[in-house]
Amino acid sequence: MHPARIGKYAVIRKIASGGMAEIYLCRLRGEEGFQKKVAVKVIHPRLSETPRFRDLFAREARIAASLSHPNLIQVFDFGKEGQSLFLAMEFIDGWNLAHAVSRSRLRNVPFPLPVWRYWMEGILAALGYLHKRGIVHRDVSPSNVLLSRGGAVKIADFGISRAAFGGADPSAGWEGKFSYMSPEQARGEDADESSDLFAAAAIAAELYLPGRIIDGDSPEHILSIMRQYDVRSLDLGCLPSGIADVVRKGLSTSKEDRYADADAFGRAVCNAVTSAAGRSELESCWNGLFPEEPGEEDTVVAAPAQDKDIAMVRERRSAYGKKSMRFLKTGIAAAVAAVSVGGWLALKEAGRPHTHGGQRQEVASPASRNPDDAPPAAVLPAVPPAKKKPLAETAARDAISPSAPSGNVPAAPSATVQASRAPESPSREVLVETIPPGVVLTLDDGTPLGRTPLRLDPAPLKGRKIVFQKEGYDAISVHAEVLAGFRTTPFSLDMERQMGTVKFVQAIPWAKVFEGNRLLGFTPIYNLKLPVGSYRLRFVNEPLGIEHVQEVTVRRGSNDPLIVTLVGKRKTE
Repeated sequence: MHPARIGKYAVIRKIASGGMAEIYLCRLRGEEGFQKKVAVKVIHPRLSETPRFRDLFAREARIAASLSHPNLIQVFDFGKEGQSLFLAMEFIDGWNLAHAVSRSRLRNVPFPLPVWRYWMEGILAALGYLHKRGIVHRDVSPSNVLLSRGGAVKIADFGISRAAFGGADPSAGWEGKFSYMSPEQARGEDADESSDLFAAAAIAAELYLPGRIIDGDSPEHILSIMRQYDVRSLDLGCLPSGIADVVRKGLSTSKEDRYADADAFGRAVCNAVTSAAGRSELESCWNGLFPEEPGEEDTVVAAPAQDKDIAMVRERRSAYGKKSMRFLKTGIAAAVAAVSVGGWLALKEAGRPHTHGGQRQEVASPASRNPDDAPPAAVLPAVPPAKKKPLAETAARDAISPSAPSGNVPAAPSATVQASRAPESPSREVLVETIPPGVVLTLDDGTPLGRTPLRLDPAPLKGRKIVFQKEGYDAISVHAEVLAGFRTTPFSLDMERQMGTVKFVQAIPWAKVFEGNRLLGFTPIYNLKLPVGSYRLRFVNEPLGIEHVQEVTVRRGSNDPLIVTLVGKRKTE
C-alpha cells in the first residue's frame, strides 16, 4: 500500500522503487480547480536519519532547485514526510533513452540521424548549462535522459554523491553506471566536465551499437577494463557514416584529446548531421518504436538494479483506453534514474580552475526551438507486427523451475570492447516476483506457467509474451526477452488494480469525502477514480456537525453519479 499523501501532494500511484528511494506519481491541487502532476521521490527513512546524508541531500536539493534550463528536469520542492525526506520534481510523460535504445535493438530499427542529432543537442545543451555554473553531473547515462513524444529532451539529476553513503558499499546501486565512467574516474580521479562529455559520447555511440562500449560481469571488472581503456581499440564501424569520428573524439582516452567543452561537442554534432529532426520526424520515430498512444496515469515501472535493455508491454486496459503491446514508458521525471543511485550534481571545489578555454559559442537547445522549423528527413520504416510462433508445452515446462536455488546464477559474460554484435547471452533462470504475490502466469496461448513467486528460464520462450493475471487487477503482458535482461536481480512487477470512475459525487449542501482516513476531495467531485471494490465513504460537513457513511460499490469502467443529502442527518459516532 502506498501513502495517501506526501506532504501537500496526493499520491496517484507508486511508479518506481529501489534501495535508496521510492518514486510516486502525485497530484498537486490548488484553488479554483488548479492541479498539476508531479513526481515525488521519497528517500528511505534509514538514509534520511543519517546526518551526513541528510545535510548533503538538502544542500544538493537547494542547488538543483536553483537551476532552470529546458533540457534539465526541474526540482521545485523539498520537504520531510514522517522520517523521510522527499523531493518534488517535474513530471515527464514519456520514456527514458535506455527504453528507446532497448526497443530499437529489439525491433532492429535504427534511429534516423536527425533524431540522433536532436537528442544529442539536448543532452549537450544541458551539460553546457551545468558546466558553466561549475557543476559536474557525474551520472550521465541513458536512464538519466528523459524523452517525450512531444520532443522533450531532459537530463534528470536524481541520486546523490556516493560520498553520502559513508561506509556503505560505494558500488551499491551503480550496476550499469560504471560503463559510462571515464577512464580517469575509473582510476579514482575527480570527475570534471570532460568526464560528463565522455559519458555523453558513450551514449552517442550506443544509440547505434549492439550494446555498451564497455561491459563486464561486475563493477570491479568494468573498472579494471576502463583503467586500461584505449580508444584505438574501439570498433565503431556500426555507426552511420559521418558521426564515427565525432564520437571517437568524445571517447578519447586522454581528456586533452576530447572536446574542450559541451558547446564544441555540440558544434561537431551539428556539422556531422546538418539537419535536425522536426516535430513530424520525432512523431514518426516514436510511432516506429512505441506505436501506441501514450496513456495518462498509465505507468508501470519494473526497475532492475542494472541499467540493461529493459522494456515492458501491457494488455489493453479499458479504463484508460490503452492498446496492447505497449512497451514500458517512464511517465515520470527520472523514475528509473532515481532507482539506481547515480551521482548527484557535484559542485567543483572552490577555486578550481575551469578547463575550458576561449570564448564559447552557444549551441541552441532543441527544447527551446520549434521542431517544425527543421527540414524534413528520413522516416523510420514501418515495422510489421511479429507473428506468433507455436510453442510446445514442453518448452514452457522447461522454462519453469520453481525449486531452483536463488544463488544458482551463471556468471555473466566477460568484459569486452564492443567490436561487433555481442553473442546471445546464455539461458538463465530469472526470479519473477509480483505485488501482490499469487499472480497467475501464462503464455499468450494460455499455456500455464505457474504462480508468483517462481523462477523461469526465458530462453525457451523467446518471441512469446508472458501474461500476468489476477482477479481485480489489470492483466499485463511482458515479452520473454524482457526477463532475460534481469541477470542479477529479480524481475519485480507491481500489478495495478482495475479502476472504476464515479462520474459525479455530490453532497447537499456540501461535504468533505473520505475513504478511510484518506481525503478524496470536496464535493462536487467529478470523475472520481477508485480501484474496483466496495467502499464506505464518509461525507463530513463540520459546520453542520454532520458525518454520514455511504456504502458504495465501484465497478470497472464508468459508474453512475453518487448524490448524498446531508440535511436532516445527525453526526455518526
